[in-house]
Amino acid sequence: MRQIWLVSLLSAAGSISLAAQTAAQSTSQTSTPPPPQSARQALIEMFLGKGDKDFEKHLPEAAREALIHKGETPDTSVVLRISTIGREMVAQGEHIETFDEGPTLLVNTQNEGHERIEVAVEHDSLLGEEDEIELSIHYYKDGQLQTLPVVPRLIFTFKQENEIWRLNEITAAAHVPLTDPDYLKELRKEQNEANETAARNRVSNIASAETNYAAGHPDHGYVCTMATLFPQAPAEEGAPSYPAEAANAESDGYRFALTGCVGTPASKFRVSAVPTDADAGQKTFCADESGTLKFVTGRKSSSCFSHGELVFKPAPAAPVD
Repeated sequence: MRQIWLVSLLSAAGSISLAAQTAAQSTSQTSTPPPPQSARQALIEMFLGKGDKDFEKHLPEAAREALIHKGETPDTSVVLRISTIGREMVAQGEHIETFDEGPTLLVNTQNEGHERIEVAVEHDSLLGEEDEIELSIHYYKDGQLQTLPVVPRLIFTFKQENEIWRLNEITAAAHVPLTDPDYLKELRKEQNEANETAARNRVSNIASAETNYAAGHPDHGYVCTMATLFPQAPAEEGAPSYPAEAANAESDGYRFALTGCVGTPASKFRVSAVPTDADAGQKTFCADESGTLKFVTGRKSSSCFSHGELVFKPAPAAPVD
């Protein structure tokens, strides 16, 4: 008599097919039982198993009774929705590979190999009928490890009941290595880039607001007061209102200034965004009535208008036949 024991494992081709088997023996021979499933294999089966019951199989009885009711579907149950995550990833064509042993539990390759997510095993502590598995998540782009603001860590605590590993507890933690100079440098770089993006967008929004204001107030023209440009309450019926922070002179590590509104009506204006930390090496952004957005790095804001580079460079002209 042949028996087949199925345990889920996602293959490189995108199918889940880990099988533990017993050898078929003649009636006079004793069959060899398959090796028992490890807690790590149970964890893989929970999230990447083919069977509809693979997830709830490893939940404690109290959790199954409280969280999974008859007739519920992934659309109505958060627990069942979590249980379908792995299968949905496979269905979407993502390349996922899992490992029963070694320092890596799972590798998810995306974007034709340009991006990769690795789930590493920080420790797997088996003590009798209990096993604690700590995982960390790492993101690679074009083969280079990317710095995350925090390194997510998950701790899964399993307990064996009737030869089945049950997930008793999940602990989520965030690892922030504040003594690692490379980590701190990359984190600061990412923060600077985020601040630059916010400043660039705000300068563009201010320039657009100036154009709209001048069009609606031809007798006045442009205005060099943030509070007038971004009123918190409509000055007239049908006019837009803005949150208080829209009129702030400083935000996201930048100082914003409006100048050059001379004459009645004012036919010109200048808006600039200068880093509040002069030694941060961040870009300075500027724009004027032309609507052209420019930037300079490590120079005075005044040079942005005369020597700044275009933020959005025009596309090259198509060749003439």
